[in-house]
Amino acid sequence: MYRVVIDYEKCQRCGECVKACSMGVIEIIDDEPFPVNPDQCHGCEICIEKCPVKAIKIIYLYKKKI
Repeated sequence: MYRVVIDYEKCQRCGECVKACSMGVIEIIDDEPFPVNPDQCHGCEICIEKCPVKAIKIIYLYKKKI
């Protein structure tokens, strides 16, 4: 299981992370990107690659039991 962490001091609120995430993990709420569906993150790091200021990191929490 993964968690998206956004550094709001670095973030330019460009929305590139939202466009990049095919899982719908990040949405814009009140002009801020926010991880609204954190359980959907698969750790692909596309949001990190697309962020022009590298304001995002993904933390590995634990493996989901089936």
